[in-house]
Amino acid sequence: MKLAHALIPALLLSLAAGAASAKVLASATRSNNFTYTADGTPVPLSDSGSTSMVFNVAKAGTYSLTYSAECSADNGANSNSGWVHLDLEVNGVVVAPTVGSSDAFCSPDNVAGSSGWVRASITVPVRLLAGNNTVRVLGGLVSVTTGWLGDTALVIQ
Repeated sequence: MKLAHALIPALLLSLAAGAASAKVLASATRSNNFTYTADGTPVPLSDSGSTSMVFNVAKAGTYSLTYSAECSADNGANSNSGWVHLDLEVNGVVVAPTVGSSDAFCSPDNVAGSSGWVRASITVPVRLLAGNNTVRVLGGLVSVTTGWLGDTALVIQ
């Protein structure tokens, strides 16, 4: 009988954990590389080069937006100063914590030229409206001459 009392809660927890899932509302991937040299540059989200994604949501609410990219920065020197940052824009408004330039996505690593290669990712809560919503990613630079993003994925759940 003690075994049954121990197994029932474990079984209920495993069923509840297995039932939890998030529905993907929209997604975009890009397998090509993209470099930019100006702050606020719209980043392509798909292989076709589209810099914005429009999608429909049935119910207004808070959802999750995840953006990941292979990232590198070039500051033209043998130093690790500066960084690439991103502004994630939903319906024309940049969402926290990506507002401004103090949120590094990647940075160089003491090698002249593009360096600091990483697969960076950020997930943020976003407020979506019932109906059409638009998402853009804007590339930014702080004390670097070139930002490099490749093999990107954008997912909204």
